[in-house]
Amino acid sequence: MSYKYLFFSLLFTFSFQNTTAQLVSWSDLIEVEGLQADHRIYFGDDSLQFGDLWLPDGDISSTIILIHGGCWLSAYPGVELMNPMAAELRKQGFAIWNMEYRRIGHDGGGYPGTFLDIANGADYLNVIAEEYRLDLSNIIVAGHSAGGHLATWLASRKNIDESSPLYTPEAISVSAAISLAGINDLERYARYGSSSCGANTIETLVDLENRSEGAYLDTSPLRLLPIQVPFVEVVAAFDAPVPPFFGYHFVETMKNSGDDASLVLLPNAGHFEMISPWTDEWKTVLELFNSF
Repeated sequence: MSYKYLFFSLLFTFSFQNTTAQLVSWSDLIEVEGLQADHRIYFGDDSLQFGDLWLPDGDISSTIILIHGGCWLSAYPGVELMNPMAAELRKQGFAIWNMEYRRIGHDGGGYPGTFLDIANGADYLNVIAEEYRLDLSNIIVAGHSAGGHLATWLASRKNIDESSPLYTPEAISVSAAISLAGINDLERYARYGSSSCGANTIETLVDLENRSEGAYLDTSPLRLLPIQVPFVEVVAAFDAPVPPFFGYHFVETMKNSGDDASLVLLPNAGHFEMISPWTDEWKTVLELFNSF
């Protein structure tokens, strides 16, 4: 049996066995109390151009860039979605740079602002590294959902053509990328129909109306392969916003481009278990971070 058919056979088997599963929601994440970053640092003039820095008590093992999801839309919460995850990773000895950014609905959000905020925020680590003892020799970039797309995009932006407004000549280097239910093939996701992110969200994000089909060339990670760093896509069997076949297709395309890419299927989970530290799924995700 091929890998493709084995993947979907396992997926359907697990799905039938767990149809009554109680899934985590985004409101569960933002209701967690008592979580506080060590520093909030602005990398731009806008109120949404900042990162929350979480620092461990002891030596820093690696630095993790975290990027939250929320369909690239201003209607959803921001960095607080990743606070539980950041707090747990801090306990593991990681320094965490949990970035905020302008989204669709914010002044300056969409193209190119959303992408420039991610790029400029990541590059700002070079400015603050010495003051906060950050180890930039091993940077892991990770994001969830729409943030998974932006994390993968961050790892792949070195392949953007110099003519693009998103091109950065000296982009910060990342050592590995973890996409948690990431939307890394924007064209495929747009064709999927009216998703939970709403109709035309992808088209608005990339400014398709004004840039035509070329709008995906500097925004969709699928168009920027190979990324040439180790990559893991985590998918969940019960993920309604980002069904697991998106991750499967993207990882297969990465492998065909020569990338070191792997897929992790969470059989009992929905969209948010993988970023919820009180779940069994989180243990799997934590192992990934500790493996790099």
